[in-house]
Amino acid sequence: MKNTILFLAMLLFINYTNAQEQKESYYNYAKANITETGEIDKNGFPTGEWSYYLESGSLDYIINWETNFIKKYYTTGELKETGTFIPETGVHIKEWITYYKNGQVKATEIYNENGDKNGEFKSYFENGTLKSAKIFKNGVKQE
Repeated sequence: MKNTILFLAMLLFINYTNAQEQKESYYNYAKANITETGEIDKNGFPTGEWSYYLESGSLDYIINWETNFIKKYYTTGELKETGTFIPETGVHIKEWITYYKNGQVKATEIYNENGDKNGEFKSYFENGTLKSAKIFKNGVKQE
């Protein structure tokens, strides 16, 4: 019996320490306009995917706090930009893609772990045809 109680107590403790809590914030006390929603860990830090909203109620961006991948949106709801960043500084790393409202790719960019341009940077016309392409290595444009 003692072992069963001890086991259940440990199980509850482990479940409590690993528990995540849903969190929502609002622009006003009437809870008419949500600002953000997601889950927090036991230390109060965001975990997993969070959605952030403008005061108008439209989706502004979604961040996955485990991968630091962000999706930004136009106020009309179309995808605007995607990429990975360093949370402490906001510095872009890896591949970033910017989109026109019609869904066509506007630009693709690659950054190294320091946030320097590193790789091929391409920009496109709104119809999807290539506008320009440049190569960078550790922040320096290559000829």
